[in-house]
Amino acid sequence: PGGGAAPVATDLQLTLDELAAASGLDAAVVRDLERYGLLAAHAVGRVTYYDGEALQAARLAKGFLAHGIEPRHLRMYKTFVEREAGLFEQVILPLMKQRNPQARVQATEALHELAGHGAALRALLVGQAMRALEP
Repeated sequence: PGGGAAPVATDLQLTLDELAAASGLDAAVVRDLERYGLLAAHAVGRVTYYDGEALQAARLAKGFLAHGIEPRHLRMYKTFVEREAGLFEQVILPLMKQRNPQARVQATEALHELAGHGAALRALLVGQAMRALEP
């Protein structure tokens, strides 16, 4: 939601080895991505599975790895997102506490709008920073 992200197949279930193969990463790198909070697994019985979001995160991480950026460096994105979500929570929490169903609808709409604004602002700021780096 927000930011125009493509839908992700969250019902996909891949084992560690399947995720590594599908993303083109070593299993050790996938484990590092999980350790740094960039993807999450869920257990079904004794087997641990990863969903489509984990696959997408692993594929994105592979793009960063091609430029020497390792999972530990990508942890900053998780930190940024957590801080942004905390800010948004402060805005929508008063609406969520109301028993009025319309307030919950307003909270959801506000959250999606804020996410879109955040994505647009990040894109703008990254573009500005990139122009400053270009030779």
